[in-house]
Amino acid sequence: MNNQMNFLNPKAYLIVLALLLLVLGGCSKAATNTETVANTTDTADAPKMTLTVAVATDPGIDQLDAGGYDGSMQLQPMIYDGLVDYGPKGEILPSLAESWDISEDGKVYTFHLREGVLFSDGTPFNAEVVRFSFERWVHDPANSLQVATALEAIETPDEHTVVLRFDKAYYPFLTELAFARPVRMISPSAVEPAGDSAGRFVEAIGTGLWIAESYERDRETVLVPNPHYWGKAPHLDRIVLKVIPDSQSRVLALQSGEVDIVGTQLGRLPIESLPVIEADAQLTLQRTAGTNSHFVIFNGSHPALQQLQVRQAINLAIDKKSIVDDLMDGIGSEAQGLFPLTVPYVTEQNQQWYSYDPAAAASLLAEAGYNDTDGDGIVEADGQPLTLRLVLQQAEFPEWKPIGELIQHELAAIGIDAQLQVLEPNAYYDTLWTTREYDMILYRTYDDAYNPHAFLQSLFHHTAEAPAVAWSDSELESLIQMALATTATDDRQKAYDAIFARMYEEAMFAAVYFPEELAAIQRHVEGFAFGDATFSPIRWGELKRGDR
Repeated sequence: MNNQMNFLNPKAYLIVLALLLLVLGGCSKAATNTETVANTTDTADAPKMTLTVAVATDPGIDQLDAGGYDGSMQLQPMIYDGLVDYGPKGEILPSLAESWDISEDGKVYTFHLREGVLFSDGTPFNAEVVRFSFERWVHDPANSLQVATALEAIETPDEHTVVLRFDKAYYPFLTELAFARPVRMISPSAVEPAGDSAGRFVEAIGTGLWIAESYERDRETVLVPNPHYWGKAPHLDRIVLKVIPDSQSRVLALQSGEVDIVGTQLGRLPIESLPVIEADAQLTLQRTAGTNSHFVIFNGSHPALQQLQVRQAINLAIDKKSIVDDLMDGIGSEAQGLFPLTVPYVTEQNQQWYSYDPAAAASLLAEAGYNDTDGDGIVEADGQPLTLRLVLQQAEFPEWKPIGELIQHELAAIGIDAQLQVLEPNAYYDTLWTTREYDMILYRTYDDAYNPHAFLQSLFHHTAEAPAVAWSDSELESLIQMALATTATDDRQKAYDAIFARMYEEAMFAAVYFPEELAAIQRHVEGFAFGDATFSPIRWGELKRGDR
């Protein structure tokens, strides 16, 4: 080995030294630039306070017209504000209208608008925008809201005042103006041509707390705070709505940390998952009493279901206690009518429904002429077996499948052949509202501000253009209209008492159960609270992460 060092000559040494200085200088400059980039990156890519929420269906932000019914109802109040809002005890609160006056005859409403409000695109909110927003939906024949059908005139005496004139008094006008849709305010630039109330919807531009940052159909929708929001800013920097149609997959995503919140009407929790959630130290289960109910609609065009005894028999055959105790793990309660006690005008005195009595159910079928003459276990009349198709869906309501199977089993015990048909949500709602191709269909009432008046109208109101979805009954229709027109609370209560009594007498549906609202959250989620209405299921502005 040669250990002798070979020294550079002076000229070579100078060249190497110059190169070394260049390199060191470059490294120094590079280190400085790297630090600057790192600081910039730390600012731009600082950990965002983001929460991910599992949703059962795509929110449809690309079709979320404030004046329509497409897209997620729960997303509407995140993007759009109304003139008024729905409070925690059902009271009507100010929103884009700071105050209002009502004439003595109940036909004229004058709204005094909040000043200085901007849409998320910077467009000012004013009285003319209210007129524009109303005109987008108020003349649509598909709208059964009385606030639309009874509206005679919209007046804008100045930039911050709107007057609505109606052709009759109607006690829930303000309540309907608090609905999630189609009554909320949208920017005139959200349609093409801009400002044309009949224009084509282009983009969801509202005055609400959130705006859409990105959207991938059937994958996720990302919401960020509206920079022009007129109220208190949220704690979160971002909300990700992640589409997970399967309920069990939603729970697995929660357990793995892929999502932070599962539940409410955004993406329901399967009841069978509750013990697992409660046993997981990283998760918390949230519960609250609901205002809706689940029940079975009868198709009045089916010959067998036109017979009162058959409808009564179906009610008597359903063991509601077993549904709550065995299938729902004690979550919720047996339905004693169409609405729970949390709904206005529902009292213990007017809550009356059919109790489980399969023997009485079988006797009623016999009275109606249905007997099992051939010993196959299915009753028949005039040689026709009593076969009924029960339609349901489980993407939004995973509990409906086991409930449907139990109802199927219990109806078989009295000789009715109930055939289940499980549909995807779009097909299900098309069957319910459009084709009416069902004999029985599992459904649920609306919630909160919609009950009882709006849901009763949507289900039982009958016109030549739009036949009643559930059951056509002229006496019931008359009672509903009487309740809506009353100005005295005592008279209104009597009208609702009569409505509920008529439903019971005619067994117009089969009551099933009153659910609770449920949500499961990661332990790092702070500030969680259920919203004041299930169409606004979470108080989004209060949410934050405890690990940031």
